Amino acid sequence: MKKTTLLAIAATSGALLMTELALTRIFSVTMFYHFAFLAISIALFGLSASGVFVYVMRKRWADKDTAQLLCIAALAHMTATVIALACLVRIGVSLVYTPDNLIRMIAIYLLAAAPFFAGGAVLSIAFSRLTARINALYASDLLGAALGCLALVPLMNWLGAPGVVLTAAALSAIAAFCFAPLRLRRWTVRAALLVIGVPLLTQYGELGPFDVTAIKGGDREGQLLFSKWNSFSRVGVYNYPHADWSLSPKFKGKPGASLFMDIDASASTPILKGSGDVKDAAYLRHELTAIGYHLVERPEGFSALVIGPGGGRDVLSALVFGAKHVDGVEINPIIVRDVMLDRFREYSGNLYTDPRVAVHVEDGRSFVRRSAQRYDVIQASLVDTWAATAAGAYTLTENSLYTAEAFGEYLDHLTPQGLLTMTRWAVDGLRLVSLAQAACEQRGLDAAQHLALVQHNTVMTFILKRSPFTPQEVQRLQRAAGELGFTLLYAPGLPAPAVKDPPEMKTILASLGDYRALILAPDRARFLADYRYDVSATTDDKPFFFHVTRLRDQFQVAFGRHMLFGNGLSALMSLFAISAALVLLFIVLPLVIGGERPRRGWAGWIAYFAALGAGFMLLEVAVLQRFVLLLGHPVYSLTVTLFSLLLGTGLGSLLSRRVPAESVKRVTLVALIAAAAVGVLAAFVLARIVDFAIAWPLAARLALAAALLIPVGVLLGVGLPGGMRLLDRSRPELVAWGWGMNGAFSVIGATAAIFIAMNWGFSVTLFAGALTYLLAAACLKLRA
Repeated sequence: MKKTTLLAIAATSGALLMTELALTRIFSVTMFYHFAFLAISIALFGLSASGVFVYVMRKRWADKDTAQLLCIAALAHMTATVIALACLVRIGVSLVYTPDNLIRMIAIYLLAAAPFFAGGAVLSIAFSRLTARINALYASDLLGAALGCLALVPLMNWLGAPGVVLTAAALSAIAAFCFAPLRLRRWTVRAALLVIGVPLLTQYGELGPFDVTAIKGGDREGQLLFSKWNSFSRVGVYNYPHADWSLSPKFKGKPGASLFMDIDASASTPILKGSGDVKDAAYLRHELTAIGYHLVERPEGFSALVIGPGGGRDVLSALVFGAKHVDGVEINPIIVRDVMLDRFREYSGNLYTDPRVAVHVEDGRSFVRRSAQRYDVIQASLVDTWAATAAGAYTLTENSLYTAEAFGEYLDHLTPQGLLTMTRWAVDGLRLVSLAQAACEQRGLDAAQHLALVQHNTVMTFILKRSPFTPQEVQRLQRAAGELGFTLLYAPGLPAPAVKDPPEMKTILASLGDYRALILAPDRARFLADYRYDVSATTDDKPFFFHVTRLRDQFQVAFGRHMLFGNGLSALMSLFAISAALVLLFIVLPLVIGGERPRRGWAGWIAYFAALGAGFMLLEVAVLQRFVLLLGHPVYSLTVTLFSLLLGTGLGSLLSRRVPAESVKRVTLVALIAAAAVGVLAAFVLARIVDFAIAWPLAARLALAAALLIPVGVLLGVGLPGGMRLLDRSRPELVAWGWGMNGAFSVIGATAAIFIAMNWGFSVTLFAGALTYLLAAACLKLRA
């Protein structure tokens, strides 16, 4: 086998991974999150469908030259990638069910699947025709994906998501050139220049065929002043004011001017126009988000930590009330470095360069865990606000800011009289009470004496003090709320006020009175068990704050005409149903139209490769989440986790190549059982390792993560090439089919991992991954 063939396989694999992650970023702007999750998951079935296609076409292609087939498939991959990108950046989908929206959704699925189908065909042809070097092929496949993962972050920061997809198309062109026989190389170069070169020239003209023009929620008002991509967001700034949704109804003055900044066309934050003098922003004293500062305002000043400051409103609020020092922890470097410290530095009154302000680019939870500082106020205002406004779109996402462990750490980082203040929508804030109760209970405190809730319309500010509220503090808060026209929904010793439930709460059969009922419940466990929704305290092991649907109700949202237009949970359940249907087609279709029926015994082999795909994703998803806390940023977690696992898996494949033919089965079985043991061990010790190493320097934490994951990847990398070698001896016609089923169950495994984690936690997900690897070992034991 030529080295150029291995290079081409690596380029194709890297292109596929880069396309997957870049399309996820594009979809997060053009569609709500759960649509993006569904679309990219179904698109990945294109990889599996290509395996079936190659299996069906095996006789028709029997006399075709392998190099020529691979070259044509790689050119098809390049072309499909470019066409899909040009279309997908222009198709948006709203949350409303209409025939037009349904057609758009189907078009997105088909377009997104095209690059994966074509790229998967390249890999399927190679794996089915070059089986003698399956270890080298699989290693090239994984190492190429690992390098693609490593290159993704800098490329995304430099080129943006559309630019990364075009880079993937260029990698496909390189693969086609490497595959091409000498007589076809000139033709291959011309085809690549036509498909990639011409559109690129138009991109730098006025046409811009690859610019994202469709965003969820429709076009923004005003002029786009700034936009930039990075590896996990697209930030835009628009020339129109941000709404003041928590301003006092009694405020009769004029709020300050602002610009509208959004992240992924959904979460938004204002950039307040500043003069450099905080007195000019005195209207912020009338904001519900700042109500907690009325309790700590004093002549000598106070210290504050603002989590997710965005355009700086909460930072400026702290300064207005006299803060002597404010730490802001913002996870998005574009907001800090490109917006607030560069393009809009003067507009914001140099807020982020104020000597009293220190802004850190990091995950808020990780910053708190490593900090030795104690604060008078820790504030987080509507962090992840898109979760509510996108009609439940983020029920599938974990958030480590809202867990019992996180609330305990916030309490531990407060001064003796300090307070935690969080603002959320009233419709989704009840779980904050459970989190406060869990954190207080662990510290021997009565949460009812440490809590206060202030509400205005659809917004709720939650205050948790480290020490009990004194009567004087309750009076002070009561006076401030009354003067501002807010409702003091709960404070220790006060009677229940007369309240009117917001329409959003009536829609879900909830009430503002539920807050007080939970705080004062004599049997909290009974209240939580009997309540319509699951609002029990989320944990680091099960951090899905926005997932409140009980297990018994979850299957009711899966089907019907709104199954693709419901919330994130409906998208997840719909994907289960769609996945099951597609897998059945992958099994039935080859038997019906694929020529002669495979001999008996094919089911065990298919189950083996399916278990490998599902098991790998179950372990990967759980491990990825655990390392977010350790590494302090989701980009670090994604890059290091994927790169380390893929690199280790590639090395495992290369090492398994040295195993003699007579020992393949034994070595593969040992590796599978060892992988299962690692999954069980990780469920018990991984959280403890994170706690132990969280205070280490970043370089040391990165090295620790790689050192833990690469050996695990080596174990995971033995199963597939070992199984392929054994399958090639007895059932070579099933090689492409096995590859396809491995890909199909990778999607199912990722979906199952989220479903299991949402309901039972990531530890159970790790156990499920371990059990799946044991199932693979059993299939191999019986079949090989």
